[in-house]
Amino acid sequence: MLSKENLDLKTYNEKLLRLNEEAESYYINQVRKEGYEPDFFGVVKPFADRVKETSENWKPLAEAFVLKTKPKHLYPIQITHTFDNLEVVAIKSFYPKTGLKKQIETFKSVAFVLNQLNQLLDEEQDTTHH
Repeated sequence: MLSKENLDLKTYNEKLLRLNEEAESYYINQVRKEGYEPDFFGVVKPFADRVKETSENWKPLAEAFVLKTKPKHLYPIQITHTFDNLEVVAIKSFYPKTGLKKQIETFKSVAFVLNQLNQLLDEEQDTTHH
């Protein structure tokens, strides 16, 4: 079984993955359409607030997990970069001037780290379960 911290981390991780996917879908299917205007108070701010709150809860747990378990391919600096990238996802996903290539790379980068963490948490659960 996962510890309370790791269970919380998994919950925040899953939520951030969903928010990242939601932002990517919105960016590709809505924002990139001609004539789109961002609705700051109706859409952008509420979404950005959800990402900010979740990522601020996620970051210390993710850093502690990485420092404690020392995974081969995931480093504390990647947690910091992902935290920063989530801020980019939260805001820039709603603005048509945001470059497509760079934004897609940001979505991929965030998903990569979150998926790696999920995998590590699943492995941790398996080893503590036996």
